[in-house]
Amino acid sequence: MDRDWDKEFADHETWEKTQQLHQQPSQPQPVTKSSRSIPIRSSSELLDVKDWSKEFSKYHDLTAQEKAVLSKSLENEEEWIKNYKQSIDSKATELEQKEYNRLQPDGKPYGYRAIHPEYETYNCMTDNPYLLRPDAIDTVHTTLADTIMALEAKAQLNPQDAKTWEQLGLKQQENERDAAAITALEKAVAIDPNCLDAWLALAVSYTNEHCRMDAYNCLEQWIANSTKYKHVLKGKLGYHYADEMKRHDYITQLFLEAARTVPGEGMDADVQVGLGVLFNMSEEYNKAVDCFKAALISRPHDYQLWNKVGATLANSRDSMGAIEMYFNALQINPSFVRARYNLAISCMNLGQHREAAEHLLTALDLQRAAAMSAGQAARAAESGIPVDVPNGTSDGIWDSLRLLMYMMSREDLAAECDHHNLDAFRGQFDF
Repeated sequence: MDRDWDKEFADHETWEKTQQLHQQPSQPQPVTKSSRSIPIRSSSELLDVKDWSKEFSKYHDLTAQEKAVLSKSLENEEEWIKNYKQSIDSKATELEQKEYNRLQPDGKPYGYRAIHPEYETYNCMTDNPYLLRPDAIDTVHTTLADTIMALEAKAQLNPQDAKTWEQLGLKQQENERDAAAITALEKAVAIDPNCLDAWLALAVSYTNEHCRMDAYNCLEQWIANSTKYKHVLKGKLGYHYADEMKRHDYITQLFLEAARTVPGEGMDADVQVGLGVLFNMSEEYNKAVDCFKAALISRPHDYQLWNKVGATLANSRDSMGAIEMYFNALQINPSFVRARYNLAISCMNLGQHREAAEHLLTALDLQRAAAMSAGQAARAAESGIPVDVPNGTSDGIWDSLRLLMYMMSREDLAAECDHHNLDAFRGQFDF
């Protein structure tokens, strides 16, 4: 099954890029000047740590060298592509195992849920300082890493707090950690099925992880647990759970009916998001873009939505339009790992290899920070020895970086990707 949402499309484009390189080397398409501009927002509205407009302009002013055909064939490309495809096939096979475990309101099971060990247990950070200082948990947190640490501590101290698990899952989704997000979000809805944001977020993460039937089930549960829209179900859940195409059409009709319930200016942004996810899965990208943009009317500062518009444009082969949307997301939230990763992939597709590498490295650096406890970070700073936590960074981002290093004829750095050695890239790239 193709991965359509794919960390909101990023890996799908990477895989497609490797296929194109393997089959027939081709020149990057010339990039013309764009009439689009990034919306100007005041510093009081945004955490604006960089001049994003200036950085965005780099993608309009390509040099002749950057537009040239790749100068050197990739010596290890065939082997890398083979290994990459095997890893994808292996995970897809693993996810084909299913079990009945989604419950209807009356307690009877319906639908399938994927079995994967990553989804069963949430692994919290070690040496979390917030466990010793619970009074600091609800203070203002300025980084993604700090926010995740605080939420993990809060969940450990009160494991029956559904809203905390929901918030933690949403933050792990931003951190490009779908498996951790799924685990946390599933805990949230198991405790309180009325956590509607968790159901919607689960649909996105399950689609990223190839589990489409799970995504449909979660979207249906969003309808079922909504006081505004549960009437459209007419009292029955699980229609067509054994037929993916019919299931998709059925869930789409539910959301269209929900949209008709509150039309016009009062439209529900969450309903539009659900439709956007569904239209992405059916590759109706123009419709998906329209849905996400409709949601943005009422939520213009929602960086997740800007990223979803970008991801949809990227999947419809509009990399330049996607880049603009990712920058909008990053202008609102500079530590948004998922948008940074997606931005890197679109840069790769435009032949902007150095910029792509710097965005991937920045994403990995943010992830590593999010996987380090405050104590570990302090010891690393004091000793000068880098601390990298196992499983702290995404394999998918390292795979993309490895491919990019081969494309840039930096086999030495490609080898460092196997060891997740982020510090080998310092001094070579800005991140």
